[in-house]
Amino acid sequence: MIDQQCADLLKSRGYLVTSFAALDGSELLESFRTFIHQVRDYQLRFLQKRYGYAYDGFSYYGQTDSSHQAADDLISTFVFSEFYPVDRYPEEFQGFLKGGWHNVVEIVRSLETDLLTQLDIPGLLDFYRQNAGHMVSNNYYPPQQQFTTTAADNTRLSAHPDASLFTVFPFGIDKELELQVVGECGESVWKSVDAVDSILLYPGYLMEMWSQGALKAMNHRVRLSANSAAERFTFSFFSLPFPQREFEMPGRGLMTSESYFSAYGALF
Repeated sequence: MIDQQCADLLKSRGYLVTSFAALDGSELLESFRTFIHQVRDYQLRFLQKRYGYAYDGFSYYGQTDSSHQAADDLISTFVFSEFYPVDRYPEEFQGFLKGGWHNVVEIVRSLETDLLTQLDIPGLLDFYRQNAGHMVSNNYYPPQQQFTTTAADNTRLSAHPDASLFTVFPFGIDKELELQVVGECGESVWKSVDAVDSILLYPGYLMEMWSQGALKAMNHRVRLSANSAAERFTFSFFSLPFPQREFEMPGRGLMTSESYFSAYGALF
């Protein structure tokens, strides 16, 4: 249940572990696992540059022109969303996109709507209902033993905030996620999140911008695993504006979806 206490916890902690049990992500996991083990020439047919809006498409370790991961992040990803027709994506994802995807997005949207109702930020729920769609970042972390170097600050995935209004993990989250929170004395500290078997979420930069800093985007990273031979998979759902939308951003005036992404990109 998303009630006022949940909203207060999000505001005070910067993230929320909900009471909702994690959904079954096995279908998407197997789809993504099949894609990620395809030959590279096949994967490159679906690079981000073949899409063009937000982050849809394939990114890989060492890529210097990815729009959402650093070249030294020990990760490969595939992003798909409501922003493109289903047939634009690899066949490995077609079954999920035509079935389970809709059920997951419906649950995520219901949860986010309830939370936005409790947060009661002027204009934000209307903006969400009129403009927000969803994407999922399918994230694959190969065994660390394959690499001779690590990402920035000796991590598996370097620290960053997301572009989303909310980032939601509907299938739960494996250990090694770290969140940058405020400590007891007001200092910034990294908090390790244990493996979670319920739905977890935190705000992204779109929330920080809309709330004019009242709710900060969660800076997060993935630490190195104690098991260098272990693979890691995660699936993070982002709420983002559909392309070519125009809206009033509090404190900034008229903004388009595309100019929002430019503002987010300027953080890096």
